[in-house]
Amino acid sequence: MNSDRKGTFQDLNALFVFGAFTVLVIHILGFFIANQTDYPWNESVEAVLLILLRFGRSLFIFATGMLLFYWHQNRQMDWRSFWTKRWRVIVLPYIIWTAIFTGFKLQSIDPVELAYPFFHSLFTGSAFYHLYYIPLYLQLNLFFCIIKPWFERYMSFRVVTLIFIGQISLYVIYRYLFVTPLWSIDWTANQLLALVSHSYVAGQNYVFMYLFTFSLGAYAGMNLEKWRMWTYKLRYPAYGVTLASAGWIAMSYLNESKSYLESLNIFDPLYLVYTLSFLVSFYSFSRYLGKLPALGPWLSRMAKQNMAIYLVHPLILFLLESYVIFRLDWSTPLLMVAMLVITPPLCIFLYKHTLVSYWTGMVHQKPKRVLQPETHKA
Repeated sequence: MNSDRKGTFQDLNALFVFGAFTVLVIHILGFFIANQTDYPWNESVEAVLLILLRFGRSLFIFATGMLLFYWHQNRQMDWRSFWTKRWRVIVLPYIIWTAIFTGFKLQSIDPVELAYPFFHSLFTGSAFYHLYYIPLYLQLNLFFCIIKPWFERYMSFRVVTLIFIGQISLYVIYRYLFVTPLWSIDWTANQLLALVSHSYVAGQNYVFMYLFTFSLGAYAGMNLEKWRMWTYKLRYPAYGVTLASAGWIAMSYLNESKSYLESLNIFDPLYLVYTLSFLVSFYSFSRYLGKLPALGPWLSRMAKQNMAIYLVHPLILFLLESYVIFRLDWSTPLLMVAMLVITPPLCIFLYKHTLVSYWTGMVHQKPKRVLQPETHKA
């Protein structure tokens, strides 16, 4: 860890909390969009909100790259300690909750029946709704191990710009190979073609589709003061670009020039611009909120609960959607708000009680001594 930096890093706490908020909102909206007959409301408003809030994944990837390089740049790494920590706080809870989701989904405790679905979900992140961000996060950390010396030596704003152009070029290639193909290709003809097809179909699960966002975070982490100054100076133009690109994305869907599925693509060049402008405009605000004496500590505590919210929210939302909300004679917007409010505390509670550290701490906790009042005989 970079010993020049003491204490905690507050710049990103509001961004982490907002990112968790977007994850919850899009999963709640997705359910109500798919069930308009039972829960009617303004489907266009729901769809636009879902489309415009899908960048939460990119926010987390940017923050991951920033923190990795901020804390570890130009330092000799203790890789054993690095991965041990991730095993304890990321991998082990992920294994536990993948097992919970697999058993819950199949309604079984038979190891033979559960084995294949469990391991398939574990390596793909497909448990229950989806937990693919955890394998993706581990890929990002492995990628960091491989490219750390290269990034420290060569990373510059010019390199980030080239990666941005490369990311857009990849989108264009995929578009003219798969979406509106210029050539008729049998993607099952050989293993290489099948691999190219898989890279498109399952691209969101792999690092290469997020290289620009991660690299931008790495550049910000290695040039923190420059990044702070740059985002502060550009915040107002970035607000304008964010609003303009958001309006363009929304209108493209509403006037049907783009389908709903096409509008959900966060790798679209316009969506990349929208995400980048939001990051630039929101960063200074996030930093400001993190320094507030009253709000800052709360944001710090909530940011530490992102893992709990991300891992557990699919189960909470499933239970609410399956067994609770249909019993309530509430309007659809009120149901959405209620689900959004109640889900985080339930996630935090359940996550805490599935941590190995929680139960081992309970076992090893020494009972408190009860002081008996001293009595004096006459």
